[in-house]
Amino acid sequence: MSRRNAFTLIELLVVVAILGTLMAILLPSLRSAKTQTRRTVCATNLRQLGVALQGYTGDHKDRFPFVSMLPSFGPAPLETDEPIYIADVLAPYLNNNAKAFECPADQPGRMGREPPNTDLSYFQSERSSYVYRTRRPPIAGRSIDEVSNQIERFTGQPFPVNTIWVMRDYHNFHKNRPRGSSEDEDEDRSTAGQRNYLYVDGHVTDFEKI
Repeated sequence: MSRRNAFTLIELLVVVAILGTLMAILLPSLRSAKTQTRRTVCATNLRQLGVALQGYTGDHKDRFPFVSMLPSFGPAPLETDEPIYIADVLAPYLNNNAKAFECPADQPGRMGREPPNTDLSYFQSERSSYVYRTRRPPIAGRSIDEVSNQIERFTGQPFPVNTIWVMRDYHNFHKNRPRGSSEDEDEDRSTAGQRNYLYVDGHVTDFEKI
């Protein structure tokens, strides 16, 4: 009697169908896990920056640093000859760990930026994926109590200090992908999505922008 050593065509087709079904089941989960990992790393980075800011304010009479909003465009809102990068200011409090300023979802060419930064990530152009609060109201050179009092005067009501953000993603990096969309669609240039925010008490959360 001879032994059969090969698959029949029907058996092969069954195996291919099973593998295809498994891939269809697993791929969305893998994409979701990838997106969540980026967001988690981003939030962890912001917490590190919060600790660094606490170190800085502790050394400077509880006052926040002066930095430029978009250093690649110039020193504004500062009236200095050269821009001041938040990455330079906080570097001594992070053991010069530049990667703490990079959100993994801040990818080159993704955000539809204007020239001269069209195909650059924010980390590449500003050396940080996270913008420092420089307006409405600015916190530079002020203590957190002074910032809180200014907001209260503007709004006419008490404003808890732990609701004041100090840094956030430059852009809505963490896009919520609609059900059924592809990975390429998830990496489009839409402004819809979420930003991670760092608050004065060190906690991090996110807000959605539609």
